[in-house]
Amino acid sequence: MTDFTPTQGRYLSFIQAYINLHGCPPAESEIATAMCVSPPSVNQMVKMLEKKGLVLRQPGVPRSMRLLVPEDEIPSWRGRGRTTGQSKTPQQKPRATPVPQSPPANLYVLSTFVMSGPISETFTARVIRRDIEIRGDQTLDQLHHAIFEALERQNQHLYQFQFGKRSFDPDGPNYGNGQSKGELDASTTVIDDLQLKSGRAFGYWFDPDDNWYHQIQVERVEEAIPTVTYPRVIRRVGKSPPQYMDTQPPAEAKKQSRPKRQSRRKRSA
Repeated sequence: MTDFTPTQGRYLSFIQAYINLHGCPPAESEIATAMCVSPPSVNQMVKMLEKKGLVLRQPGVPRSMRLLVPEDEIPSWRGRGRTTGQSKTPQQKPRATPVPQSPPANLYVLSTFVMSGPISETFTARVIRRDIEIRGDQTLDQLHHAIFEALERQNQHLYQFQFGKRSFDPDGPNYGNGQSKGELDASTTVIDDLQLKSGRAFGYWFDPDDNWYHQIQVERVEEAIPTVTYPRVIRRVGKSPPQYMDTQPPAEAKKQSRPKRQSRRKRSA
């Protein structure tokens, strides 16, 4: 018989019951709601279950949790009531017990402003803004890719989200693609884990060679629409500046290549 504590058994029972009902594993935010605990507490418990060999996850992939415990050894889900670590009979399988409906996913509306970078005079003093909707169970890495595509960039580089005392704070806590010392992994950090509130601002740094800095503002938090694919851009202000200074917008290049007209006086001379 698999060894786990009663508390661990409750987590396993909810995960199993959710899979039986929905056909896929729950998000950590849904587990937190069912257990009446905070998302960081769920994250720590899931790591413990994984360490004990009770579950298996694919890093960076949402809803990839797989149970490694035989179903007949997992306690039946009874909501907030207590469960025991004893094996249950086949008649007590979660398929026959009521399972709570998953709560609607949180939706975060984030405004991204380009603050600095290798910007030509064409874009100086202009507002460059992209409003993006992203679900709470999606990762910071997915947000990075959404911003990358919204600003029409071509080449990927290092990046970092900065959540310190101010919008741009390299002392952290910071999340990126694993290249900086002390940096947390953006590909395994979901938006809900950050506990963002309306009005919160944080920094987004892209490409250390060119130092593109952005400020991200949380406009509001609401419910996601189940039939919509996220993340998605809902507002664009200003043209996207070229990723590199030697790349000119077509209009600007055409303007510079146009020959100057001679004055009527010169031509007559």
